[in-house]
Amino acid sequence: MIKSVYITSIAAAVGIFASTASADSHDGGMEKCTVTNADGKGLIKAHQGACNSATSSCSGQNQAGDPNAWILVPTGECQKINAGDLSGVSQSVIDKIEVSELPQTTDSTSGSTSSSKTSPTTRSTS
Repeated sequence: MIKSVYITSIAAAVGIFASTASADSHDGGMEKCTVTNADGKGLIKAHQGACNSATSSCSGQNQAGDPNAWILVPTGECQKINAGDLSGVSQSVIDKIEVSELPQTTDSTSGSTSSSKTSPTTRSTS
């Protein structure tokens, strides 16, 4: 029984270390991206944030509206997202964001606009 608890503890510690190491790694042209609106509300959907924010310790533990939640995106994409430009942004990234609260943008192909209630602020962290 003690051996089983010991092995489980080691496995959990290794898993936490591995996920923290991968989230902190910026190799491959990735950056941490926090998306918040003008009121400070986070726009990363509940349980979609990456590891280690001020309010959660691991991936998928953030709550909706958490201004400290962040996701990894390709370098330079965070600024685009926060400007409301989702062209070229992968669907897997878009699915993690409350896109209905991004700023109003004009679709260059159709000329139509999407509306937004708030304007986000960009907080890209290193």
